[in-house]
Amino acid sequence: MSKLLAIAVLLLPLMNHGINLAMAWEDQDFFKHCPPSHCSQHGPEIRYPFCLESSNTSLCGCGSISIRKLACSGQDTILVHPVLGPYNVRAIDYRRSSMKVIPLVDPCLVLQQKLIISRSSTFPQVDVINDEGSGFDIVDSSFITSATLVSCSREFTPSATDNIAGPVSCLSNTTHFLYFVASGEDFSVLPFDCKVVPVSDGGGGRRISLYWSEDPKSIYMLHRYPQSFKESAERILRFAETTVYWDHACTQCDDDGCPSCELSGGSCAFSSQSNGAFCMPDPHGYG
Repeated sequence: MSKLLAIAVLLLPLMNHGINLAMAWEDQDFFKHCPPSHCSQHGPEIRYPFCLESSNTSLCGCGSISIRKLACSGQDTILVHPVLGPYNVRAIDYRRSSMKVIPLVDPCLVLQQKLIISRSSTFPQVDVINDEGSGFDIVDSSFITSATLVSCSREFTPSATDNIAGPVSCLSNTTHFLYFVASGEDFSVLPFDCKVVPVSDGGGGRRISLYWSEDPKSIYMLHRYPQSFKESAERILRFAETTVYWDHACTQCDDDGCPSCELSGGSCAFSSQSNGAFCMPDPHGYG
């Protein structure tokens, strides 16, 4: 018995080494299983952290997160926001973690319709003082920021340091003033008459995904989160082309993550083994 134990102890490092090699080999094959794609010859390249809706999104790193899934409509590349509707993706810059999008339908009109559906549903408004952020969330927190929609019976002016945008003119009237409140903001800064408004997204969600209006790293470095949140909330509702940014973590990348990987000539990819991003140093050929 002791001989068998000794043999097992000797073989264990070799077995672990073989497993690690298999994992690394599978990671290096990422672009064979999840190759870059285009909706047209001159359309933007679609690859991690985005996925084409028709691909195996789970293995390619998108999972069930709809905000990362793109679809083809003829020659156009389409991003369907779960709350704000469809956007035409004109360009994607992986080095700057940015993309140019233009809404196909006025986002304010889409959101107005969502609010009508929500008000007639079984999801009630909740006093902000009693709300603990429960409900279905459609937010990929490492990828985008998010907001809660709040309705107040009286108009108020948020301070410069509050992560609050509004009142949103296209959603407000003389008796209801609607505001976007950043996730994580202390609701005690709001008037007591304000209520959280659930938004129809197929799951009774209370948070709305918002892309950044500028590079998140500059936001953190310059400590201008409140200003940037307000700009992001305002710009995402404009019926015009805009440039938006994402902030995707890469625990296995050097320096500032995926952007530094892309700038060095590599490509960010997804490891199903570690369930996170890693830098593929030689993306040529993609397998």
